[in-house]
Amino acid sequence: MNAAECTRLGAYLSKLLGSPTVSVVSKSADEANVLVDGKRVAELLRDEDEGELSYSISLAIPSAPGAKKNAPVDGPERARLQAALRTTLHAADLDVRERPRKTDSAEVYVHGEFVGTVSADEDEGAVLTMSILDIDLEGEE
Repeated sequence: MNAAECTRLGAYLSKLLGSPTVSVVSKSADEANVLVDGKRVAELLRDEDEGELSYSISLAIPSAPGAKKNAPVDGPERARLQAALRTTLHAADLDVRERPRKTDSAEVYVHGEFVGTVSADEDEGAVLTMSILDIDLEGEE
């Protein structure tokens, strides 16, 4: 990803999360790292399909000590994930909410706006997945 693209993505994430220390640094033409306070917290992938540009962010959250693999994302686990994500992303207004009829994942909101899902992952504990559409970046410099 080029510098302008990383700057736009960093500005968007900083504004969305309410965290001035978020930045995006290119790794290759289609990959970048999301940094908070200069520390890598997530991977960002660029995808262009039939002229539509989007980005996918993947952030792993380690399992709680003693947690069973593929345990449901229940109330206590949502609270733990919310605290971990708020701390990692410096996003005080981030909420992790129950999904209707689903126990293997939860929804993530910032300022009441849906931004992604957290799903149980056998190897990594839980993974926050966020998608950003190119149109979301309009007006970001």
